[in-house]
Amino acid sequence: MRRLFRALGVGLIVVIGTAVGAAAAQNLDLDELASGLALPVVTGGQGPNPIKFTQGDVVVGDDAAITLATITNGKSTPVLVKVDVISGDPAVPGQPIDGWQSDSFHCLLTGRETTTFVFVPDPTGFGSIVFVECSTSLATDGQFADNVMLAAKAANGILWVAAADPATGATVSEDVLFGDAVVVDVALGQAFSFGAIPFQAGQGFNDGNKIYQFDNGEYLRWPNTVATNFIAPDAPVPAAINAELILFTLDGTTGNTTVPRVALGGIGYDDDESFFDFQHEFDCFDIVALQDISLNFTQPFLGSIAGHLQLVPQPVATANDSHDALYGDGNNARRRPVHGWIVQNVLPGATIVNPNQPATTQPNALGLAAGVGPVAWGRPLVQSRGALVPFLGDFDPVLDADPLL
Repeated sequence: MRRLFRALGVGLIVVIGTAVGAAAAQNLDLDELASGLALPVVTGGQGPNPIKFTQGDVVVGDDAAITLATITNGKSTPVLVKVDVISGDPAVPGQPIDGWQSDSFHCLLTGRETTTFVFVPDPTGFGSIVFVECSTSLATDGQFADNVMLAAKAANGILWVAAADPATGATVSEDVLFGDAVVVDVALGQAFSFGAIPFQAGQGFNDGNKIYQFDNGEYLRWPNTVATNFIAPDAPVPAAINAELILFTLDGTTGNTTVPRVALGGIGYDDDESFFDFQHEFDCFDIVALQDISLNFTQPFLGSIAGHLQLVPQPVATANDSHDALYGDGNNARRRPVHGWIVQNVLPGATIVNPNQPATTQPNALGLAAGVGPVAWGRPLVQSRGALVPFLGDFDPVLDADPLL
């Protein structure tokens, strides 16, 4: 049976390899400066996924969190940063639809300047409050000056920033930004951090507006597959060892009442190359526990302490998809890209052991004493070198944030 799994794995490599071709080296470089950055905004528990009815968010939970998203201008001259805080909150009965709503503003960074966007929960229970210090601005362009505080619609979602010319306000294809985020869970006394997802400039002309085209012209293409290793959760939710994914897409139009939708086909592997498949769907942004996607990710079913997974975007239909009418073939179906991060924690009293070995023979077992704070970590998903292929006659993925500033 092991031989069969290995043969299937080779087959997958061959298929992926043939898809790379000229697309190789045309998608994102996670370790380089970029023209645009995507960072997570997390200020509390993520509500249930209305499509899959998964709860997720077992690492941060339902209590308050603070996100510190830091970006730096890597060049010696000023850069204007175009900012969109895009809500990923699921629909709440009796409340306006928050998903894919955006708050936009500008922030001027002098040469080599670093600034941090601090997101805290809104006391009203909806959205968040963001604090940021920007350099002295051009009042004629509606930019903010020092020490800004404003309300954002997103309790959880994506912070998108793009480099622009400080003289004209036009977005530019210039790789000068880098960033990272720290999420602090106030209730559990834990924190995890990870790098931004960077979007490098493409090979073509940037027309200067806020319609960001990931077509290798304005910005490099999205990858066709993302993947990650994980330490397997030890039991169904709630568990002492947890793992969850923070997932997002940017293929949509901000301000639309019909939010984007992402469909994913996935394969999970244990440490012996045995695998299982799964599916997941979400609207624009999701925080979901691995054990909520499938119990096969947990140690009792996986049968090992660790494994890895890969996610491949699939075509999915969205009713009245106005974004597809503008940037596709108008058939209300798209293959939307996905990227994101994995976050994990180990709670006090947990013991990490390998189910394949007798406990008495494991020198690397880790026990956290009661009263000791949880251990937490996070990192970006890794990605294939092949670029996402649009569905049928669709254009490449596009973030249309032009209705606002």
